[in-house]
Amino acid sequence: MKIMLMLALAMCAAAANAQDDPRDARIALLEERLERLEEANQERLDKEEEAAEAERFNEDLWFKRTGPVTFRLIDISVNALFAVGYSSVKDEYTRGLHGGAHDPKRRGFTLQQIELSFVGAVDPLFKAAVHIVASEHGIELEEGYFETTELPVGLQVRGGYFLTEFGRMNPTHAHSWDFMDQPVINTRLMGPEGTRGIGARIGWTAPTPWLFELKFSMQNANDASMLSFLGEGHEHGGHDEDDHGEETVGGWGAVEREIESFHEFLYLMRIAQFWEVGETFGLGFGLSGMYGANRSGDTGKTWIGGMDLTTHWEGGDNFFVKTQVEVMYRYFQADRFTHGEDPDIEIFNATVLGDWGAYGFVHFGWTGGWQFGLRAEFADAFREGELLRKEDPLRDRRYRVSGLIEWEASEWSRLRLQYNFDHMEHLKHSTAHSIWLGIEVVLG
Repeated sequence: MKIMLMLALAMCAAAANAQDDPRDARIALLEERLERLEEANQERLDKEEEAAEAERFNEDLWFKRTGPVTFRLIDISVNALFAVGYSSVKDEYTRGLHGGAHDPKRRGFTLQQIELSFVGAVDPLFKAAVHIVASEHGIELEEGYFETTELPVGLQVRGGYFLTEFGRMNPTHAHSWDFMDQPVINTRLMGPEGTRGIGARIGWTAPTPWLFELKFSMQNANDASMLSFLGEGHEHGGHDEDDHGEETVGGWGAVEREIESFHEFLYLMRIAQFWEVGETFGLGFGLSGMYGANRSGDTGKTWIGGMDLTTHWEGGDNFFVKTQVEVMYRYFQADRFTHGEDPDIEIFNATVLGDWGAYGFVHFGWTGGWQFGLRAEFADAFREGELLRKEDPLRDRRYRVSGLIEWEASEWSRLRLQYNFDHMEHLKHSTAHSIWLGIEVVLG
C-alpha cells in the first residue's frame, strides 16, 4: 500500500513539473519581449528628446549627446556691415574724423567688416569662441579664447586672445554697437580696433541679491592694437610705418620695448553691478581701470580709468528705452625724448599728457521694428606733446552730435541712417557734416 501511495505521489509531481515547464518558458518569453519593448521605448524617447533639443536650439549646426551631457556648437555665423555715404571733409582728413577701424571712413562705399564667428561648448568644463574679421585692409583674428563654465563659488577663467573688458564699448564687436561708429574717446584711448591682446582673466560673481562682478586680467601690452601702451594702433593687418611706427601719443617719440618683466604687461580691474527694479527697469554701473607700460621710453607708463552707467526700460508692445553714459581719462607718463640723432637738436623732458572725454546716448523704439537714437560726445586733452594739441586729430578739443534712424527688417538684417555733426580744432574748417546709410546682414 505504501509503495502504491509513493508511486502516485511521484506521478503527480512529474505531472506538475510537466505543467510548470511551459509556464516558465512563457514567463521568460514575456520578460524578453518586455525588455525589448523597454529598449525600443527608451530609444524613441532619446530621439524625441534630441529632436526637441534641436528645435529648441534651432541655431545649432551640430550637437552630440554623451550620457547626460549634450555638446553643442551653438553658433556659426557670418555678420557683414556695409555703409555708403558722404562727408564734407575729404577722405585724406578722415583719420581723425572717423578714426575707428569699423567706422564708415570715406565718401562712397565702405566695407566696415565681415565677421566669421564660431562659438560653442567644448566639454562640460569649457566653452570657446573664435571671431575672424575681414575688411578692406585684410583678414585678421579679432578674438580667440576659451572660458570655464563650472568653477565653484562663482569663479570664471578666460584665456587666449580677447578684447580687454574695459567699460562698455571696448569689449563689444561692431555689430553690437547702438550706432554705426565708435565714440571719439574710445578711438583716442583704446585705439581704432579696441584694446586687446593675449593673456588671461579671472572673474568672480558675488552671491548678492543683485549682479556683482569683479574681473582682473593680465595681457601682453605690446599687441599692435594697444595704442595707449606698447602697440602702434594700426588697423586690421595694414599700416604705414612712416605714420605709426615712429611716434606715440602726442607725437612723442617711440621706442621698441619687449616683455622683460611684469612692468611690460597690461593689467585691468573692473567692477560691474546691475540692479533690476521691478520687472521693467534695469540699472547698471561699472568702474574700470588699466595700467601698463607705453612706448615713449623705458620708464613710460599709462593709467586709464573709466566709469559707465546704463539704464534699460521696457514698456508694452515691445517698446524700450535704453541710455548709456561712459567717461574715460588717460594719464600718459611720457619718458624723456630726443628729437633726431643729434642730442643738441631738441630735447623733450619727461612729462605727463592727459586726455579725457565722454559720450552719452539714448536709444528707443520697438523691438523688431523702428528705433531711434541720439548721441552726444566730447573729447579733450591737456599739456602739449611734440605735436600741438590743436594740430593733432587725436588730441584736439572735439564735439560730436549724432542722430540715428534704424529699421530691423528681421532678426537677420537691419538698415541704419546716421547723421554726424563734428566740431574740431585740427581742421581748417572746424565743422564737418557726415551722413551714412548702413546695412547689416547675418547668416547663421
